[in-house]
Amino acid sequence: MMNAQSQQVRELLREVHYPGFSRDIVASGFVGEILAIGPMVEVEFKPDTRDQEKVATMEREMRAVLQRANFADVQIRRIAPYVHEVPLRTAEDLAKELKRVAGGGTTEPNRLMTPLQAEYLEDGELPEPDLLAIALGRPDMAPAAGYGPGGPKPLSGPREAISYDIGVSVLQWDIDPHDPQARTVQREIELDGWDYRVWWQAHPSGDLLYVSMQAMKEDWVDHDNNAVPHPIGRSEAVNLVYDERRAAVVAIYGTVRDFRPFVKAFSLAHASETGAQDQPDTQEAARP
Repeated sequence: MMNAQSQQVRELLREVHYPGFSRDIVASGFVGEILAIGPMVEVEFKPDTRDQEKVATMEREMRAVLQRANFADVQIRRIAPYVHEVPLRTAEDLAKELKRVAGGGTTEPNRLMTPLQAEYLEDGELPEPDLLAIALGRPDMAPAAGYGPGGPKPLSGPREAISYDIGVSVLQWDIDPHDPQARTVQREIELDGWDYRVWWQAHPSGDLLYVSMQAMKEDWVDHDNNAVPHPIGRSEAVNLVYDERRAAVVAIYGTVRDFRPFVKAFSLAHASETGAQDQPDTQEAARP
């Protein structure tokens, strides 16, 4: 939900108009997210034009309006408009190209598909065009979205400028992967065709293990050379916190669809480290 200060900024920006028109930039949809904290404000600016002179004029007026309202630190994060400059390869095009290949008309499709597109076609379904690949191919897409040679531009937000003396400890902050004195363990587990790399460090006070896991699987399916290969196969990552005293996972997070294989892989790695006797019969070899 937008706070009162951010709403104030949005109302102030209604004073800025698209050059040559009476419509303001807020009504035109050019203003995205706004973050305002004290004298600092960051505005997501999405001008629907490639006229750099008009864009520069609007940005100057935005800064002037906000600075007059006592916002000393004004950051404008410009997002380039998405324009289809490259013809999209439709699902029908993909099917026609494969049909020509099957009939001996050509030696290969005009452009390779993604593995997911190829899998859809093999199942008799027409996939959607690969919009992401086309978008990432635009030379101005990443810089305009805040991604430059040095990495992503961090978003502004509240930051603590003084020493941390609140008195509330954050146990995770006590974990240091480079601490030679810390109790750390690294194991490799094979489970259902996936290779799990499991690393954890025990909290200095004991009981809690902070665990980082990565599951990898080679992708040897080439779809008859009709799809680009995965450069490093498939990889998924999960972090969890394990309480040894209660023998329970107290926190787990990641972007995977199912956490249970990771919990199982960790339990196997932990059992192989501690010498527990209640390991599942289905355990495969654990490699230290």
